[in-house]
Amino acid sequence: MPFDGNDYERRVDILDKLDKVIALLSNKRRWCQGQLQTADGRYCIGGAMMAVGATLELRTPILQAIEQVTGRDYVRIERFNDHPRTTHGLVIKVLHKARENLSGGAVTARMVEHRIGPYARWYQILS
Repeated sequence: MPFDGNDYERRVDILDKLDKVIALLSNKRRWCQGQLQTADGRYCIGGAMMAVGATLELRTPILQAIEQVTGRDYVRIERFNDHPRTTHGLVIKVLHKARENLSGGAVTARMVEHRIGPYARWYQILS
């Protein structure tokens, strides 16, 4: 149903998970490149997403924020995270941009495509 609150609850859940990712990466010493997670507890963006169980939910919003902040379209978050010019400050800026987009209800076509499959999209068009 359009106004049953499910979208709101979903957004709050996604924001909660994004806040956990930001907390995991908040300190420069907790971020790494080239690995999902290190033995001493550092994470890359993808590793932090996995640690909080939000890989699927956060993939598209973070990719969108990467493009908005850097002006470059990355296909994979890992390519951005591991790029030689990516800094911890840039990672935090991207995560905060993703949070700003989600909290403001910014849902792009890419986010909608991720949320529903192609058959469901065709069904919506034909209905």
